[in-house]
Amino acid sequence: MYILFIESRVQDTLGPNAYGLYFGIFNFAIMLQIIADLGIQNFNSTAVSRDNSLLKTYLPKMLGLKISLSLIYLLVGLTGAILIGYAARSVLIFSWVSFNFILLSFILYLRTNISATGHYRTDSMLSVVDKVLLIGILGWMLFWGHSGRPFSLFDFIFAQTVAYIIVLVLVLVINFRLAGLVRISFDLSLSREIIRESLPFSLVIILMSLYNRMDGFMLERMLDDQAYQAGVYAASFRIYDALNMVGYLFAVLLLPMFSSLMNSRKELDGLIRTGHNLILGVSIALLSGIGLYAGEILSWMYPRHMDESYITLLYLLLSSFFATSLSYNYGTLLTAAKALRSMNRILFAGVLINLVLNLIFIPKYGAAGAAMTTIGTQFFVLAGQYLLSLRIFAIKFHWGLFLRRTGYVAAVALLIWLYPKFLHLDTWLLELIIFEILVFLVMLSFGLVSWKDLKKEQKADVN
Repeated sequence: MYILFIESRVQDTLGPNAYGLYFGIFNFAIMLQIIADLGIQNFNSTAVSRDNSLLKTYLPKMLGLKISLSLIYLLVGLTGAILIGYAARSVLIFSWVSFNFILLSFILYLRTNISATGHYRTDSMLSVVDKVLLIGILGWMLFWGHSGRPFSLFDFIFAQTVAYIIVLVLVLVINFRLAGLVRISFDLSLSREIIRESLPFSLVIILMSLYNRMDGFMLERMLDDQAYQAGVYAASFRIYDALNMVGYLFAVLLLPMFSSLMNSRKELDGLIRTGHNLILGVSIALLSGIGLYAGEILSWMYPRHMDESYITLLYLLLSSFFATSLSYNYGTLLTAAKALRSMNRILFAGVLINLVLNLIFIPKYGAAGAAMTTIGTQFFVLAGQYLLSLRIFAIKFHWGLFLRRTGYVAAVALLIWLYPKFLHLDTWLLELIIFEILVFLVMLSFGLVSWKDLKKEQKADVN
């Protein structure tokens, strides 16, 4: 809701140039964001969930470590921003965006204490509070709070700061109720332990951030067009980014299930197939529907600036989403198997491919070149993760399963061709909803959705 109704309106109001500048700086900041955490969230969530009494001991030390890492993050980021030639205004924007990332990093860490102590409902509510606040603040700024002054990029960043500060105060109060008031301290031995244990996983996050976010940063830096191409790319990338949240939800569901079945080969094979089928089915349904109504969706989201280049970019990014979505299945499987060293080699190669292709394609094709690079990178990473999974788990090829998956894709392609010829309603949104229902029925008919299998695996996980 936030992306569709608020952030798209922010992008359209600011225009491609202003938002393109923000998008490039945002991607630069997010590529460095792991410095402010270095695995603290993962380490803390595991430790406190095992022994809740550790919360009172860890909280002051973790806060001290995060403050130190946040200062390092700011120092590294500002040094990098100056070295790559950011103007004074861009350095100011980077500093503010980085401060917001630090606030968010503290929020995410403090929320691990809430969930680790069993307060899942509270944590679930907190997960949406910032977005609700942003919807309220930005909605008021965009539609009612003009006061004779146009909405600016700094208004957008300021709204995020206000929302994050409010949520940070909330989670701090809850943490202090759980652990009592604490005095912030720094424990060097604990810090070393966290970094040592979390480094392989942190490296995964660093490499994924690089090859997923490098394109927006390079578009803004490499082209002398006042960030226009970066802004055009950001419009379609926002939809692509929203779709990736669906894949992330699958990963969150599959990770504990894969982990619990590592010693049960038959059940693990079944879950791998189920995860692949479900992610394939859902991703094809989403990208086919959005692709069929790309023009209508983009015109609704960006009425002031949308043109044919927006549609072309969305088609390209939807193609890469197919690979990205399946990567969530096999990347999560490899993470559960602790095959992080081998996976990091694949991700490192993906970063190099992304960098080289962007250097070649961005000067020639602009935003379209970055999108083509994303396709190549995502399919390379998917192929690497799939082949590595085959080698580690000796996954057998099933002709029947292959034919069902291929038949589903072919049937959806046929539906895309026939659907506009037979259905013409006054509202494209209603047409899209009916189309998605039909795709879901096709998915059922080919047996790609098997809720019984999922329930069986969830019961196994509980037992």
